[in-house]
Amino acid sequence: MKSLAGQLLVSMPRLHDGLFGDSVIYLWGHDERGAQGLVVNKAHELTLLQLLDQLALPAKIGADAPVADGGPVERRRGFVLHSGDFGMDGSENAGAGLAISYSREMLELIAAGEGPPRYLVALGYAGWGPGQLEDELLDSAWLTAPSSPELLFELPLKERLPHVAGQLGIDFRLLGMDAGYA
Repeated sequence: MKSLAGQLLVSMPRLHDGLFGDSVIYLWGHDERGAQGLVVNKAHELTLLQLLDQLALPAKIGADAPVADGGPVERRRGFVLHSGDFGMDGSENAGAGLAISYSREMLELIAAGEGPPRYLVALGYAGWGPGQLEDELLDSAWLTAPSSPELLFELPLKERLPHVAGQLGIDFRLLGMDAGYA
């Protein structure tokens, strides 16, 4: 299967009651070893200023941005999805001209107002083992959609699912919970 890194996953209604119900996930990695992504449409209970305060990082940034609840894996670990033109040691290619960083140094730069111009901070991530995501796609648990920097860095979190659904021409209210033939 072709790599989906740099694409979005949109949960189908049948996942509504599970961990990924109503989720939009940006996939930063997808290969034969599995897949990794960030839930990009759900807010964590902490805001960025609260997170920086907990980490004893004095913030020089003005606006208080949300922190995304990135997924159920390593929920206490921070991930920063950012524009790929801002590189530092420890940043990895995240597809679509983006990078992902996991270091405290990146949060220090953001707190000081010296970080990347566009970023999304998340706690936790979503992960799949080898072949697991492919099986879920074949089982109609997810739709794929193109991503964009505007969606990831500008659109409010709660507007992302309806925005992506609209781009795909889907009204989730009209979709059933089960796939298959009658």
